Amino acid sequence: MATIWSFTAAIQAELHQFNVGVASVFGIGAFVVGVISARGNVKRIEKNGGEYRPNRKRTFLGLCLAFVFGAFLFYLLFSEALSLTTLIQFNSVFVAIPALVFGWAVGYGTWEVRNGKEIHWEGRTFYSVPKGLSWQEQYQYRNEQRSRILTKNSGEQEATGKV
Repeated sequence: MATIWSFTAAIQAELHQFNVGVASVFGIGAFVVGVISARGNVKRIEKNGGEYRPNRKRTFLGLCLAFVFGAFLFYLLFSEALSLTTLIQFNSVFVAIPALVFGWAVGYGTWEVRNGKEIHWEGRTFYSVPKGLSWQEQYQYRNEQRSRILTKNSGEQEATGKV
């Protein structure tokens, strides 16, 4: 997949030399955003005992920002302030998307190497499991981890009197 993205970006750079600078800025920016995002998730995973699920407000905010950006882009296209050919010429998305994914991989990968655990996710939930486990052992470890967290949370609620 990375080869295909790189090939497409190289063709775009050859066809539109001005795009090289723009694509470089988009690529570097997306990489930095990916690393920062991954490190933030890793800190939350460590803080919550090996599991992190973003709250609905955070997920909703991300979806709203994406929707607003898309609506603004469509407004520019339909108001003819931006033509489709101009938009196609600035195909920085071909560079930004793989750079963002690469930033996530670097952010999660450095933590995994340092701590000897792997980051997994199911839907919106991120969690860490030790490396080298089979999928059955990962499933069992995950269930034990979830029950520890639930027991810990229910014990704290009972101790403070909030039942």
